[in-house]
Amino acid sequence: MTKLLEKAIEGLRELPDDMQDKAARQLIQYFDEVTDDAERGAIIEGRRTYERGEFRPLDQWRHEMGIGDH
Repeated sequence: MTKLLEKAIEGLRELPDDMQDKAARQLIQYFDEVTDDAERGAIIEGRRTYERGEFRPLDQWRHEMGIGDH
């Protein structure tokens, strides 16, 4: 989670429950608008892969793919 999102969530925790729920609904709606099912699936799978420790840093992947080695 980014520092900015963490800061926003900190602020939301200070609000009354009904305002927290309203903010949550808006965030969920925004997420649904900017992503499709395939993207959401990829995000979920990427998160699971990361949590299992089955990932490569971007620089390593670029090197393996021969991108940016010129």
